[in-house]
Amino acid sequence: MSESQAMPFDGLVTEDLEIPSDVRAGIGESIKHALMFARSMTDIVIQEGRVIVAKSARGTRALHELIPGCPSFIVTREHIIHYLAGYVEGDGRGQDPEVYWREQLKPRLDERRPVNLRLDGLGDYSVRYTLFLHGGGQLELVMRLTPKRSTPLHELQLPQNLIATLAEATSGFIIVTGPTGSGKTGTAMSILDYHNAHDAGGHIVTIEDPVERVLEPKNCVVTQREVGFDVLSFADGMREALRMSPDVMLTSEIRDSETAEQAIQGGESGSLMLATTHGRSVSGTLRKILSYTGNNASVMRSVLAGSLIAVIRQSLVPSTNGDTYHMAADVLFNAGKVTGYIDGGDWVGLEQAIRDDRLGSAEYISMNARLADLVKRGEIGAAQALRETGDPTGLRRRLPR
Repeated sequence: MSESQAMPFDGLVTEDLEIPSDVRAGIGESIKHALMFARSMTDIVIQEGRVIVAKSARGTRALHELIPGCPSFIVTREHIIHYLAGYVEGDGRGQDPEVYWREQLKPRLDERRPVNLRLDGLGDYSVRYTLFLHGGGQLELVMRLTPKRSTPLHELQLPQNLIATLAEATSGFIIVTGPTGSGKTGTAMSILDYHNAHDAGGHIVTIEDPVERVLEPKNCVVTQREVGFDVLSFADGMREALRMSPDVMLTSEIRDSETAEQAIQGGESGSLMLATTHGRSVSGTLRKILSYTGNNASVMRSVLAGSLIAVIRQSLVPSTNGDTYHMAADVLFNAGKVTGYIDGGDWVGLEQAIRDDRLGSAEYISMNARLADLVKRGEIGAAQALRETGDPTGLRRRLPR
């Protein structure tokens, strides 16, 4: 097994690691170190009884193995509680840990519900936290690292004709899909920030769970609503958003029939509608969204065929040196033959057209060209590229022998 594939979970509790006496500083010091190398990380996992682990371009590894000088210690429940109570910078100005645990964390965990939090102010990054129970009552804290600054739209590693389409769009429906940790939120925020800067007098409304990145107003009014705090559900948020005179809308998830229908219809309301969701293929994502609409699927499919702009299925591929990630994307444009496939619900025909390379560049762009180019330049490995593509047979034809 190579170093990048090595899993750090065997023997994590070792005799040479000690629990620091100051529980306030343990996690905080580790996170300070991690943020200096955050470009190569997506998530940090903190489990009671184990060392801190990070998901990175070098694989899933113990944090102290990835970062020189990072503290190595066994995490206790007290470490996690003190950290969340406000000792992030180690200065003790946070809430009383026992009170915070008793009043803010324990009641929700007792109901077997996760605690979702967000923290700004950590250098160039904000952090989304999810605290939950595992292993029969032990605490686990998962941290998603998000750059505060949106990558400018024209600097995204996406096809140029897609960038032009995203910049010019003022109405319609755009879907960004992919697995967890594939940068979907980052792409959506880049699109929003572009319109924030260029659409004078517009109104941007987002429904998120949680708000991962604060979008500062530029030429637009910005309304960011967090599910569970500002609004009860995505469906409620979407319904109410349509009454707020929005020019651009975002829902960070589609999980039920009402949200799906509101998102599809939002694209034909005269606004620009964006949605991020999980999916492994462009056609599979469309099928999943329409499946939520049940008996209304045929009507919603017709609406979708008229309002859809594009589906972007993206992936973040770790570099060979483990320092960063490269973006690659499949893009389905609602143009030409694609519109007919969607309107008729001919998903088999659409998939076959994609596989047989029968769609033009104005209809479909495969990530395979991007992956093959990265492999040829030595930026990523061939095996990693084959894991990311939805068309490995097509990619193999492009790779050097």
